[in-house]
This record gives sequence, C-alpha cells and structure tokens, in this order.
Amino acid sequence: MLSKLSPLVTALLIGGFAVAGAAPANADVIERYSLDFSTSGVVDDFCGSGLQPSFTYDQTGSGSAKTRGSELLWFHEETRVVQTFTYNGMTVTDIQPNTLAKDLKIVDNGDGTLSITVLLTGENRLIGSDGKLLAKGDGQIRRLLIFDTATGELISEEQIFGSTGTNDDFCEAILAHWGV
Repeated sequence: MLSKLSPLVTALLIGGFAVAGAAPANADVIERYSLDFSTSGVVDDFCGSGLQPSFTYDQTGSGSAKTRGSELLWFHEETRVVQTFTYNGMTVTDIQPNTLAKDLKIVDNGDGTLSITVLLTGENRLIGSDGKLLAKGDGQIRRLLIFDTATGELISEEQIFGSTGTNDDFCEAILAHWGV
C-alpha cells in the first residue's frame, strides 16, 4: 500500500502497459486516458503490525500512449494521489502531489519479450492527525521491466537505479504516531 507505485499504475504495468516518456515532436499520440480512481476499505496486517486501519485512496491524473517511429507504444502518466489511513480515531494522510511515470527506453529483445526502462519521479508527504509532517519521500527511481509480448505478462521487475531523494520509513512514522 505504501509502495512507490500506485495500485492503478501497478495494475497497468502487470496488465501489459508500461509507463512512458516525453516523445519527440514527430511522435503520434495514439490515446489519451484518465487515471482517476478512488477506493476505500480496510488494510489487513498494516505494515506487519497486525492492525487493520480503514483507508481511502483517491487518485487523479492522465496519461498518453505515443509511438516514436515504430509500432511500440511509449506511455507517459502524471498522477496526484491522496491516501488516508485511520486507526483508533487517529488519521494519517499520505499526499503525493505530482508523480510522473514514463518510459525511458524500450528494447525488443527479439525473443518475444520487451525490456522497458521506466522512470518514476515525484514526492510524497505524510501528515499526522495534528497536521504535522511525520515523514517524506522524494526523488526518482528507475525500474527495468521485462514483458512477454504474446501475453502481456510482466515476467520480471528490477530496480536498476535507487532513490535520489529522501526515503523516510512511512510505516515506522505511522505506527509511532498511532502509539504502536
């Protein structure tokens, strides 16, 4: 739940989509789409603590699929995410005001797979019930995704460039705020 990838972006990646990059001027936009999504529920075993806080998840954003001189699709997505977790009347809110995900490189491996290097960049802030900053995370990472072109299945995913920014432990901050 507190990973750098939103649940929707993760679902898109596993579904055979890859997030994409700023295309050159001659790129053709194939599709523009909305990434607006909301859900709520209860988290089982939150951060391994055994707690079951309620949550809300609200995401707004947009994306586009483009070609860059070939039939391969390059994706570019920008989202804003607000997640709120409530336990014992105490609330924490994770705000990710501007997350960018885009393809940096796509390679047809010639064996029925694609290797896609993805850039994920942005920031998030964790705010406690009292309005004070509890933790923050910012910077960028790069991931290498390998997809089966026949099935769209994500075969492997590996972080190839670690975070360039702040990496506070959100689970630790939340549990401390809740007195657990």
